[in-house]
Amino acid sequence: MGLSDKTIKEYQRIFKESYNHPVSYEKAEEYGNRLADFFQLIVDMDMANEEKKARLKESPKGFPLDDGSTYNCCVCYRQVTGKEGWYDKYGNKCLNCQKALDKKVIPGYICNDRDSFYLIWELKDKFGIHHTTARKMVREGKLKARIIQNEHGKLHEYVFIIKENKKL
Repeated sequence: MGLSDKTIKEYQRIFKESYNHPVSYEKAEEYGNRLADFFQLIVDMDMANEEKKARLKESPKGFPLDDGSTYNCCVCYRQVTGKEGWYDKYGNKCLNCQKALDKKVIPGYICNDRDSFYLIWELKDKFGIHHTTARKMVREGKLKARIIQNEHGKLHEYVFIIKENKKL
């Protein structure tokens, strides 16, 4: 379903007011359709989030993300699909980060506050600390890391909580 003639002309008027130059009818139609598609995407995402929140009422401890979609973990950012992911009041997580949260290796608030921690790869970008240097600083006690393990007990991710690492 395309935009109405009236809507396209209104878009032309708003565009001219906003950017101080006219836009052709064809371009206004294209831009308007792109904007409508983008808005529909946002609505679809919001509806999916609302469905997950409603499902939490039935499963307050959370549930697997088994809807076939791909998600990013809110802690480590790895992509998860199918039963590799978990959703609870803290959001989408991979199973390794969920297990660390359950075992209180990491606090729940970091899932909703991205500015409260760094991952090891971010230390290079933000502070010029190479990952090998960061690991050495952890061993020496100069940095405190929360270490998330995978299902085999191997390293999954280092999490550096800002409150615990004032020197950063």
